[in-house]
Amino acid sequence: MPTGSVSFERKLLSLEHHPWQSFLSYPYADFWTKSTIPLCPFQVHSSGLIEDHAIEALEVDFANKYLGGGALHRGCVQEEIRFMINPELIAGMLFLPSMADNEAIEIVGAERFSDYTGYASSFRFSGDYVDKRSVDFLGRRKTRIVAIDALCSPRMKQYKLKYLIRETNKAFCGFLDQSKYSQYKRIFKMNSVQLNEGSSLPIKAKGESRTEEVRKSDEKSWRLEDCENYIGIATGNWGCGAFGGDPEVKTIIQWLAASQALRPFISYYTFGLEALQSLAQVTQWIILQKWNVGDLWNILIEYSSQKLRGEADVGFFAWLLPSLPK
Repeated sequence: MPTGSVSFERKLLSLEHHPWQSFLSYPYADFWTKSTIPLCPFQVHSSGLIEDHAIEALEVDFANKYLGGGALHRGCVQEEIRFMINPELIAGMLFLPSMADNEAIEIVGAERFSDYTGYASSFRFSGDYVDKRSVDFLGRRKTRIVAIDALCSPRMKQYKLKYLIRETNKAFCGFLDQSKYSQYKRIFKMNSVQLNEGSSLPIKAKGESRTEEVRKSDEKSWRLEDCENYIGIATGNWGCGAFGGDPEVKTIIQWLAASQALRPFISYYTFGLEALQSLAQVTQWIILQKWNVGDLWNILIEYSSQKLRGEADVGFFAWLLPSLPK
């Protein structure tokens, strides 16, 4: 009989702000626009699976708002497969009600028991799996899974500001490490000061004031200090496929959220999706520009605005880098 424990945590971004609360408030557009947090490193995997990620990471469950989705019915895509091979996850379906837009669920310690092949209708059990991951001081396997539910069949509304904020905050909520609350509060407080100063433009490399230089230097040092023991994000085409989201936009949203949550890296599994063939090239180019979260957010908003107005008839990557091979 297996020993140890599994923990389930409902994570929250508060819709109200109280000085005494021990969790963060739901950010709005100005927060993302003004963020000067550096973008974290981005690793692209054209093959492989999230659950087989080589080093410890927070592994994303492309969840239904009802945890587990169709795991006990006929569903057999990413979330349901994870619940089949790590069946202790099913316990959460008994006591965790549906997630609101400002909530996510993190599960630590679920053991994997099965190997498999295929996906959806081709999914098959292929043998026992011996989980060799080590355990923490609470007796939990060092398997961290976060359930975040994306918009379902969003079509054109996914480019509206309201829904871009919703998706980015959903991922941000899931990617937060609650043990780093004090560090996050410092950054939220700093962003609040910036908003009160009324600045609406990203900090520029040339001609910046001494105050801006100090602020940027301080935030960079916080970033390095706070990320020392962080666990990165292992994810993929969240909110795409059956959910109908734009994979290029969803990729950028997850990168923004992981960076703002001070994660040291994001490992992205494309599952061979054709729309993301140029992902490595695009992310490398963005990193070379030395953009921060606010810079990339503002560019994403500009693209989305053009998309809504019918002025952009290509994907985000081709719009950003027209020289990409068709």
